[in-house]
Amino acid sequence: MKSPIARLTPGLIVRLARGLSLLTLLTLMLGYADGWLTLETAALGAFGLGTLLMLAFPDQRASELLGAIAIWATTAEFMSAVQTGGFDLWRWAVTAATLAVLIIPIKVQYLRALARTAPDRTIGELDRRAWSVGALPHTDAALASMRESGEVVAAPIELVKSSG
Repeated sequence: MKSPIARLTPGLIVRLARGLSLLTLLTLMLGYADGWLTLETAALGAFGLGTLLMLAFPDQRASELLGAIAIWATTAEFMSAVQTGGFDLWRWAVTAATLAVLIIPIKVQYLRALARTAPDRTIGELDRRAWSVGALPHTDAALASMRESGEVVAAPIELVKSSG
């Protein structure tokens, strides 16, 4: 007899997570709208929704998904305040803190990968995401010009494709 995990595929996990994340989101929406969402259930819901969304959308950056949940939770809290007449600051703060806790293992894993691949290079050199906000690497001509003028120039980052 085969175990259930023998038939489990990453694609199936993604599809299950998408369905469960929609169900979790609807449950949280009802909780905010009806007012039965407590501090604890909001935190558990945020944790579950964050985990499910990261599983449901593996190509999307985790920080963007968790940020979207934070924005949604803030909007839901304001909408609940309009309906009930009071903003539950602690419920909102615990939800935001729960989402922040979710990002910690992701950042640790990222730093571990950097430590394995290039332990002696600075994080600024290794973090390719810095380039997406406008800090583009210097061209060869710019590097040569900077070397001639006596400026201290770090070696350019080479992107190497792994073979295999």
